[in-house]
Amino acid sequence: MNSTNRWTSDHLTAPGGTAIYAAQQRERLRQMADEVQALLREYRSDLESVRIDGDWLFQPRLRAYFATRPLADLEHHLREAVNAAGKLDVQHNRRYVELPKKREARAAEKALRNDRKAGIQAARSADAVDTAATLHGISSALSEKADGNSGEKQSPAFLDFLKESA
Repeated sequence: MNSTNRWTSDHLTAPGGTAIYAAQQRERLRQMADEVQALLREYRSDLESVRIDGDWLFQPRLRAYFATRPLADLEHHLREAVNAAGKLDVQHNRRYVELPKKREARAAEKALRNDRKAGIQAARSADAVDTAATLHGISSALSEKADGNSGEKQSPAFLDFLKESA
């Protein structure tokens, strides 16, 4: 991107856009922080050399420290801004690049779990159907032996078999 063009949201949302923007801003802020730091050192040393009548031993140094504190705070905040600009791409990737992939993986895992559950339930229901058919076969076979006929009469239910055997 040219220095004459202005950054827009479209530039940032493009792949790699936040990384480029963050790198540019970090470099710019780092240069500003270095300039402020150099100016701070020079300014503080100049103020420390100023002696006022009645100063005690460390008063010029202490007075220079307090007078340059706002400039030191500015330099500190610029360094924090450099770190914050570095987090821009990391947060963008975490929230908009990696999150959809994680959600797709979780959805695939959930679908697989549900398919496994459905398969287990289908197997159990097939076993239940087989068990019911087996019991029906046993009950009809027992009733045939007891009656001696092969089924002209209505086939007994399983509960009838239990009543007879009790």
